[in-house]
Amino acid sequence: MSNQNPTERAEEEPNTNGNLTFTRRTAMALLGVGATAGVASSGASADHGAKFDPTRRWNQHVDAQNHDLENLHSVDTEHVFTAARAADRIVWQDDDGTYHADGRNGGVASGEEFVPVVQSAIDSLSDGRTHKERVLVAANATVGVDDSSQTIKVPSYTVLDVPGSIHVEYPKWGKSPILIQSVDGAEHFEIPRLTVTGAPYGAVHLPSCSDVKLGDITVLFARDADPGDAIRIDNSGESGDRSTDIQIDSAYIENGTNHSVETYGVDRIQIQQVMAKYQYGCAVLLNDTSDATIDSIIGYNPVDESVGAEPTSEEDLTNASSRYATFRVTYPTNNVSVGQVVSRGAPRGLHIHSGGTGDISIGEVAIKDAETPGAMITDPNNVVINGGVIKNCTGEGIRVHAYDPYPGNARGITLSDLRVYDDQDEPTQAYGIRETGDYVMNNRIVDCDVRDGGVEANIAVTSESTTVADNVGGGIASGTVTLESGSEPAARVEGVSEAQDVTLDLRAKTFDGPDSALAWDHHFAWTGDQWDLVIEWRTDPGEDVTLDYIVDRPQANIGRYPIQDESSGDGPAT
Repeated sequence: MSNQNPTERAEEEPNTNGNLTFTRRTAMALLGVGATAGVASSGASADHGAKFDPTRRWNQHVDAQNHDLENLHSVDTEHVFTAARAADRIVWQDDDGTYHADGRNGGVASGEEFVPVVQSAIDSLSDGRTHKERVLVAANATVGVDDSSQTIKVPSYTVLDVPGSIHVEYPKWGKSPILIQSVDGAEHFEIPRLTVTGAPYGAVHLPSCSDVKLGDITVLFARDADPGDAIRIDNSGESGDRSTDIQIDSAYIENGTNHSVETYGVDRIQIQQVMAKYQYGCAVLLNDTSDATIDSIIGYNPVDESVGAEPTSEEDLTNASSRYATFRVTYPTNNVSVGQVVSRGAPRGLHIHSGGTGDISIGEVAIKDAETPGAMITDPNNVVINGGVIKNCTGEGIRVHAYDPYPGNARGITLSDLRVYDDQDEPTQAYGIRETGDYVMNNRIVDCDVRDGGVEANIAVTSESTTVADNVGGGIASGTVTLESGSEPAARVEGVSEAQDVTLDLRAKTFDGPDSALAWDHHFAWTGDQWDLVIEWRTDPGEDVTLDYIVDRPQANIGRYPIQDESSGDGPAT
């Protein structure tokens, strides 16, 4: 329980230990009431000479609202992280462990429990304000599992700045309530800094909010707990309104058993960087979200029995496998741009899923050691992955698939400038890049390097409309053929494609060719069931020649293929 107007402490010198404890004099100075200003350095100095000296510049001695800036050396500023007058309320802790909330006009609240004091500081800000007012929490704190209140509610036009660290106690293998939650429908608020340890159910939850900025958020979940999302932004307010216009500078999360950053029902979100270590769920999960821009997503989730992302018992701290990717997009999520996705040892590096999802651009991926396909693309439209490396995954490096319930999806997928390979002693990638399902269409696999991409095939496609061109190490067909001297044709490779309505092209070179002149030409012959590659001599060198070949499918479509069978809704007409 908080007590109003706590007794003024009289100490002149602040405490200088590492727990951010100090005196009311220092606290009031941070609010601009008193003689000093706290800054993020370890000390301060000033000229304590005469009040007036005609030989000095006019601003040699500065009057700060009638408070002469003297005796700055008497205030320890090593553990103070904000400038004077930056806060309207300050929450601090004294030597005895009591928390205090002060304003410029005196004490607001004090008590043994951290959350009620912070809440009193927030609630004491100006009623009906239409400009932001700031609460600075200049104290490390512990939220007890038996505390009467464990959730801080942040209303509109509030800045809650927490430069210290908050530890949330929890029942073993369990969790405590959400630590910070915005008031339903809140707008125009900020959390510039926040570090949380222990196991709240969530560090930050923002329901049906707008115009929000989160700065640098760090959440270090305990390994023997089972928390929820570290940061969740959704439309779960009573109004059901979508959250809009969200900014996150950076988020660093460890040991989460759910997701680091999850959105559901959000429009317009910008994230600079999310890093997740030993994360059971996603580093970033976008559900029903539009207009998202993310600079980088980094997930580190190695299989290591000494650490646990989802401990199921005290004896079992193994990194249990999930079906979640480092970065996952699902439900109707549209207009997403991501600069970089880095994933190490996650179940999947990237998963773009669900009918109605589309218009997604990934600038670069770096995916290694995924336990399932490195990148899984199921049912979205118009997805572009512009480059990067995928290696040593299980199943496929990249898989593009369309499920029966979503006919006509998984279309307009472009994979370009990717290096996909497996260099393990015992490779686990069956395919480098693979299409599956009956409804994929109008995709492009171009300018990739898929050498050693898969033990079954480097590239495998199912749709007649997919473009496969200019990839190193693979096409729709590839191999070695011998051109026989004196034979006409010189060689015939049967069944390079069973799809009739396609455009075919050949890339080929001689392997240890003869010194004498040679020339050859080729064409593709339709047999009624398949296309064969036919090679004919123009200049016979008089000896057999080995030819390495790749058959591409550059596609001469002009936008009218495939034709949708509208009567059945079951994919392209035959």
